[in-house]
Amino acid sequence: MSFSYLPFVAPGAQEGQPSAPTGTDLLAHDKLENAHAALRRAALSLEHDVEPVTDLTGPARALERALGAIYDAFDGRAEPSSAVRVAGAEIDSVAAQIRDAVGLDAGFAAVDELLRSARGWLEQAAARLALVPPAPPIDLPPILASRDRPRLHAIQRASLAPRIKVPEPPPSELVAKPPPPIPRPRTFEELKAAVEALKQQAPAPGALPAAGEARPPAARPDEGAAPPAPPGFGQEIGAAIDDVAFLCARARECFEEIAMVGMQRAPLLGDPFRGALILERRMLAAIDVIAAIGAPALEHVPRLVADAPVKDPSVAFASAMVLGCFAGRDALAAAELALLRSGKDRAFIDAMGAALKLVPHELLPLALRGLLREPEPLVRAMAIDVLAYRGLATDDELVAAASDDAAPVAACALHHLGGAAGPRLPELIQRALAAGDPALREAAWAAMALSDHPHAPIALRGALDEAEVADAAALLLALAGDEADARLLASRTAEAPRRGLIIALGWAGAAAAVPLLIDLLERDVDEDAKLAAAYALERITGAGMWEEVAVKDEEIFVADPAEPDVGEPRELKLAQLISDPNDLPEAPAPEMAEQPTVDAARWRAFWRERCQGWDMSARYRRGRPYTPEVVLDELDTGRVTPGERRQLQRELIIRTGHLMRFDPHDFVVVQEEAIQAWRPIAARASGAPGRWTRPRRRVG
Repeated sequence: MSFSYLPFVAPGAQEGQPSAPTGTDLLAHDKLENAHAALRRAALSLEHDVEPVTDLTGPARALERALGAIYDAFDGRAEPSSAVRVAGAEIDSVAAQIRDAVGLDAGFAAVDELLRSARGWLEQAAARLALVPPAPPIDLPPILASRDRPRLHAIQRASLAPRIKVPEPPPSELVAKPPPPIPRPRTFEELKAAVEALKQQAPAPGALPAAGEARPPAARPDEGAAPPAPPGFGQEIGAAIDDVAFLCARARECFEEIAMVGMQRAPLLGDPFRGALILERRMLAAIDVIAAIGAPALEHVPRLVADAPVKDPSVAFASAMVLGCFAGRDALAAAELALLRSGKDRAFIDAMGAALKLVPHELLPLALRGLLREPEPLVRAMAIDVLAYRGLATDDELVAAASDDAAPVAACALHHLGGAAGPRLPELIQRALAAGDPALREAAWAAMALSDHPHAPIALRGALDEAEVADAAALLLALAGDEADARLLASRTAEAPRRGLIIALGWAGAAAAVPLLIDLLERDVDEDAKLAAAYALERITGAGMWEEVAVKDEEIFVADPAEPDVGEPRELKLAQLISDPNDLPEAPAPEMAEQPTVDAARWRAFWRERCQGWDMSARYRRGRPYTPEVVLDELDTGRVTPGERRQLQRELIIRTGHLMRFDPHDFVVVQEEAIQAWRPIAARASGAPGRWTRPRRRVG
C-alpha cells in the first residue's frame, strides 16, 4: 500500500495515511467495484429472496471466498490478477449450482443474472490489470494515535470476508446398516437357528446394563466437605478463556464505548459545543485501542453487528465509525453489508450515514457511488447526502439525485444544490414544487432561500396557509425575508398564535414584535406556545432571564397500575425493608432544566428599562442590532441546540451571499476551523447593523 494525504477530509486532514494500492489504477477499481456490487446483491438475494429448495451452504461459502478474493485484489493483499482469477473460479462454481436450481425457484434466475454480471466485470478488470505493472511491496507504517480527529489505521491482516447467512441443511438421519439376509427356513430346526442368528445380530440394549452385570455404585458426597454456598454468596471463578477471547472481549468494550459516545456527543441546550471534545477523544481512543489489538479485534466488529438482537442505530454508528477508520475496501464493505441487511430501517441508515460523514477512509467515494445504484431509496438518499456533505459529489451526481423519482433522494440533493446554485437548479426546484411530498417541497424552498431565487418570498408566503408545511415555510421566510415579511409573520401570529409561527417570529427579530410576544405570555394559549414566545423573546433581546423548571415526564411514560386489594397484607418496598424506619430515603427529585421565564411581568419590566432606545423598525438578535457577525457569535458561543446551529449556518449563507462549509455534526476542531473561516466573510457583510438588506445571489 502507498500512503498519501487525504484531500477530501476537509478541513485539517492528517497526513501519513494509507491510500489505494499503487498497482491498481482507477479504471480497474471501478470495474472491481461493479463486480463487488453485483456479487453482494447475489449474496443478499441468497439470504432473503429465494426459497432454500436446495442446499445453499456450498454456494454461500463459495461467494464468501469470491468476495474475499476481490478484497485481496482491491487492497493488494494478493497479486491482483491472481486474486481476480480466484474470484472468477469461485463464481463459476456457484453459477453451475444456481443454474440447476432455477427450475425449482424462479428467484434463482435473478441470482444467476447477477453472477453473470459479476463475472463479466471481473473479466474486464483482469484485462485492465494485465496492463498495470506489479506494485512493489510497501511496509505498513506504525500505528499512530488520533489527534482530535480520526486517523486511518493500516494493520497487517487477512481480508474481512462476510458471512452469508443461509439455512443450514437438516442433519441426515442415521440408519443402522441392515443385517445380511438369512436363508428362508424350511424346517423348525432351521427356524430356531435363524432366530438365534437374528438375536446375535441385534444391537446391544441402550444405556441400561444387562441383567447379569453389576451396577456401578452411585457417587456419594464427601461427608467432610462444606455444602455449596448459595448463588451470590460464594467465590465464583469462571472457566479460563484463551487469548483471542480476551482480545474480543476488550474489543467489545471499546465498541460499546464508541456506540455510547455516538449517542451523547451532540450537546444539549445550554451546553457549549466544545464540551463534546472530551467525548470525542474517548471515542477516538477506543478506536485506537482496537487498532492496537489488531486483526482479532477488527474481525470481531462485524460479528458484534450481526449478533445484535435488534437494529440498534447506536450499533450502526459504532460499526461504520470503527470500520471506516481502517484501510482496506473490505472494512468499508463490512459496514455496507450491515447497512443493506437493515432493510428500510431509517434510524439505522441515518446513524450509519452520520458515521460515514466523519470517517477518514479514502475509498469512501467509491463505496458511496456504489450505494447510489442500490434499489432502496433511503440508502441512495444517505449516499448522496454523505457525498455532498464531504464535498465529493459532482454537479452531475447532484442533478441526477435531485431528479430521482424517490422523494427522499431528491430532497437530500436539493438541500445541497441550494448552496451550490448550479444552472439547472431553477428547473429542479420547479419540479420539486410540483410534487406533493411535503419533505420535497421543504427542500425546494430551502434551495430557493439559499440561492436567492427571485420567487422565494412569494412561494413561502403562499405556503403559510398550508397546515402541513406552514411552520417550515415560516422559518425560512424569517431567515430570508425582509421587514414586510416580518410584519406578515407578526400579523399571522396575532391572529392565530401557534408554536411554529412564534418560533419564526423570534428568528425574524423585528423589534416591533417584542410587545406582541410579551402579550402572548398573558393570553389564553397552550404552554408550548408560551414557552416558544419566551424563547423568541430571548433570541431577540438576549435578556438572559433563565430559570430552572422541572422537566415533565415524557408522553411515553405510563405509571404502573395499582395492585388490587385481595385482603392480604401488602408486601413492603425494598427501601422500607432495608432502611431505618426513622431515616427512609426521600422521593427522587425531578429532573431540572433551564428555560427562559414565561413571567410576562418580568419581560415587561425588562422591555421598559433596557430597550427604550431601540429602533422599532430595526432587526435585533440577542440584544444587538442584527448583523452576520452577531449570527456568527451566536453560532460560536450561543446557548443553542445543534438544530438551531444548522439554521444559523443557513442564515449566514443567505445574509452574506457566500458559502462556507459548517455542520454541528463535525468534530469540534473542524467546527472551530469553519467558524474562523466565516469570520472575515461575516465582517465584510456587517456594514449595516439592524437593517434588512442582504447581498444578491440569484441563479437562473
